[in-house]
Amino acid sequence: MAHPILRNMFALSVLQVANMVLPLATLPYLFRVLGPDHFGAYVFAQAVIAYLVLLTDYGFILSATGEIAKVQNDRDAVSRIFWKTQAAKILVACVGLALLMLGVLLVPKLIELRPIMFATFPLVIGSVLFPQWLFQGLERMSFVTISTLSARLLVIPATYLLVHSPDDTWRAALIASMSTVVAGIISLTLIARLRLISFELPSVSDVIGAFQEGWHVFIATAAISLYTTTNSVLLGFLAGNVTLGYFGAADKIRNVVQALIAPLSNALYPRVNALFAEDATKAFALVRKALYALSAIMLAVSVMLWALAPWIVRVGMGPQYAPAVDVLRWMAFVPWLVALSNVLGLQMMLPLGMKKKFSEILLGSGVFNVALLVPLSIRFGAQGAAMSILATETLVTGCMAFYLIQKRVPVFVTRAASADEY
Repeated sequence: MAHPILRNMFALSVLQVANMVLPLATLPYLFRVLGPDHFGAYVFAQAVIAYLVLLTDYGFILSATGEIAKVQNDRDAVSRIFWKTQAAKILVACVGLALLMLGVLLVPKLIELRPIMFATFPLVIGSVLFPQWLFQGLERMSFVTISTLSARLLVIPATYLLVHSPDDTWRAALIASMSTVVAGIISLTLIARLRLISFELPSVSDVIGAFQEGWHVFIATAAISLYTTTNSVLLGFLAGNVTLGYFGAADKIRNVVQALIAPLSNALYPRVNALFAEDATKAFALVRKALYALSAIMLAVSVMLWALAPWIVRVGMGPQYAPAVDVLRWMAFVPWLVALSNVLGLQMMLPLGMKKKFSEILLGSGVFNVALLVPLSIRFGAQGAAMSILATETLVTGCMAFYLIQKRVPVFVTRAASADEY
């Protein structure tokens, strides 16, 4: 049982080390070359396009993963899930493109940033082309590592060769977004060469079924965007690009640190789903171990992030980003909270069929964040946005823990239980 997890964790650990190291090869350069104003524009465009990526992903990253994990040894069944999911993603991506075209014609700030917006849109195309959910469900995460790492290695020379001034902001955006397209092409090549799937034209009912299956997860991920992506978008509208540049720079560092969570999370999710179908006691034990281990690791990391914030900003960003120190410190403990909520929600609530409550918690927390974000951003700027994130992540984690305790789910203590109880 442990072998697939260890194998996938190793593959994802290599990828996440790369995700932490590779940005450090380009981010300090971009911080200095673009400056807070243009880096803020870069972050704003990525945040807006992230809504379209979220729309395109819809929730398939979890719903399709869970479906495939249950039939991973049945090639025909996997193929049916693959094609209905891809058809659904393509439909939604077309809607996303139409929304972008409308936005850059009607919204003044998007009109101002039109070249950067279009340069960032390939992120949506990459979302369609790169079926990470397929590899997760098949527990073959080495393919994710190969595809993603190969593409991201190209970002480093391209950035230094093509980005030399704030006027090149659109080029920086295009380089970053095209890496996902390249990763998608590599992954599809691997799928074809290894014949992981066979072609099967999905029916309309299959595609509708894919949307229905992913609905609660989509609502949950959309709710998450209310306290992640929305912070950058609203801050850009409310406080301008310079303030967003300070926040965005600190947030990029926070996300690099938070990337440590992904190897365990992505490797654990399909295994937990499969285990609950076989032996609930073993599944609960596995999730408890993950909770204790990830919590301890990320708490230590968060403490270090808080302590080293002045040094990180001075060395990594330069003196023009001095206001980002306090922003980074407000967000330092967010990775620890995210680690807790990841295990409680993703690894426990979803496999137990608590999709509706999971969505409700995230949606309520997202609304709470927006209500808090506006006054805090107006009063405290970038620090206010960081305060809002910290408060919201605390609320998410607390609500999930309270609900699981209330339902007597053995996530914190051992007791005999079966998944059917929930």
